[in-house]
Amino acid sequence: MHHEASTLSRIAHELGLATWLGGNVFGQVALNPTVQRISSKRERGRVVNESWGRFTAVNAAAMAATVLTWRKGGIRSADGDLGVEASSLVSLKNLLLGGAVITSVASGLLGARIARQDWESAPPVESGTDPAPETPQEAATAQRLIKVFGSSSIALLAGVVATSAAIESNSRSPRSIVQRFLF
Repeated sequence: MHHEASTLSRIAHELGLATWLGGNVFGQVALNPTVQRISSKRERGRVVNESWGRFTAVNAAAMAATVLTWRKGGIRSADGDLGVEASSLVSLKNLLLGGAVITSVASGLLGARIARQDWESAPPVESGTDPAPETPQEAATAQRLIKVFGSSSIALLAGVVATSAAIESNSRSPRSIVQRFLF
């Protein structure tokens, strides 16, 4: 049985995925390293905490839109009707998406833990993911973990995008996976 996902579900899925990946790339590549330009290490911590805190609501909505439209919005079942090759891609996307949820939630919880320690006098930092020598140990450990989880989230989400493209390509032509990635 072929199940067609609604256009609205596909749009919500793509926008959610774009926001989730794009926001994380911006944070890791632009925001986190750029706060080093702020002279006060405590002010760096405040800016990082506030910036990521503001993005949390948007990121949570993006994650929810991506996952819910994939799991419940008919996209997975519609894309899963494409045969054995597509079934493997759907399974891969499930794994990548699950990993991205886990790493993103872990990063968010660690960030919230740092922010809760002392909001007014945020822990001093070198950058968004690098603690300063005077950063309290708990915050420094959380920062180092955020760096790993943040990079992992980006890699996993990039994999989701690539796998989504392969699934979509699979639904349009009878070419092999290698041909679809190369041409």
